[in-house]
This record gives sequence, structure tokens and C-alpha cells, in this order.
Amino acid sequence: MIKNCLARIGCLSMVLIVVAGGWWFRDDIADWLQRLEITSASRPSEQLAARASEKLETFATPAGGDEIALSQAELQSLLTYRAEPLLPEGVSDPVVEVRDSTVVLSARVDPQGLEGLASQEVIERLFPDSAQVVVELWPGVVSPGIPRVEVLKLQAGSIVVPSLMVPWILESIEMPGVESTGVTLFLPSPGRVSRFTVDGDQLVLEMAGNED
Repeated sequence: MIKNCLARIGCLSMVLIVVAGGWWFRDDIADWLQRLEITSASRPSEQLAARASEKLETFATPAGGDEIALSQAELQSLLTYRAEPLLPEGVSDPVVEVRDSTVVLSARVDPQGLEGLASQEVIERLFPDSAQVVVELWPGVVSPGIPRVEVLKLQAGSIVVPSLMVPWILESIEMPGVESTGVTLFLPSPGRVSRFTVDGDQLVLEMAGNED
């Protein structure tokens, strides 16, 4: 009888733990069920990459204008023809998708080429083998000259990373010129960028005036 009672108490405790855990981590569980994937990739071209590069170079000059808008096709062309040759050995095939208010990036990651880029613990936990990594970013500006992106979701292969783990992962990755706090990444700026957002199907940057 005592054994049966203890068994019932044990089962009840397990049920309570599972229910409480499900409630406590309900947001993360919801995230796990919402897998990230890029569904509308654009075809890159060298011409679009050259046009986008010229836009950025002009925008970074004092007489470059107050605003620049880059389409998804231009961003994809920049990634393919300008950024990919500079990526670490273990990162390849970058793809971008512009959504309503966020930007989704995807790339193939091979743990064999990540030495010096991320801590060994992060590599072992997330990349026991090569995997497709997908991240959803929300762009914005903290104050003029300080653009940032917030990591809304991060997925490595079939693993959707719980939001509580994202800050630990970001702190463990070497990103020259980029600082991280929690889920926020502070980006280097070509000037006093006052607006960094998604507008329609374009990524928009706006430069503030020189006056304070």
C-alpha cells in the first residue's frame, strides 16, 4: 500500500513538473514548434551586387544622400558576390529573405571550419555535424549612429534554440566590430544612421543630419 501511495505521489509529482515546466517555458516551446525556413529566395546577379555596392559606398559619403533602400535581390547579390568570399571557411551558401518587419538569414555551417570563430562548447552543442543555420533579425536604431539587430529566433539544423540560450551563444561567437548584449547585436555604422528598418520589401537606412 505504501509503495502504491509513493508511486502515485511520484507520478503526480512528475505530472506537476511537466505541467509547470510546460507553463514556465511555454514561449520557448511555441518557438520550437515554429520552425524557421526561407521560402522566397531571390536569384543573385553580379549586376545587382555592383549596383548595391555603389549605393552603399555613395551612402557612406557626406554627399551620399539621406536614405538608401536595398531590395531582397540586391541583398542576396551582395551576400553571394561580395560577402561569401570573405566568410569563414566553415560558413557557406548565405541566403537572405526580407519579411514584413524582419530579415531572415540562412547559411550552411560546417563545424570543421569554425575554429577560432566560436567557443568549442557552442560548436559541440549546436554543430555535431554540418547544419543549416537560420536566424531571424529585427533591425533598428538605438540612437543616431548606433544601429542594432535583435535576434528573434535562431535555428541550427532541426534544433530551434531556446531564447534563454541565445545570449550565451552570441557572447561565445567572435564577431569583430560587433558588440552583443543579451539578444541584441550593435553594428558598426557608416555614419549617423537614424533609421534602420524594413519598409515593404526593402531594407532601409536613413542618415541623420550632422547637427545634434
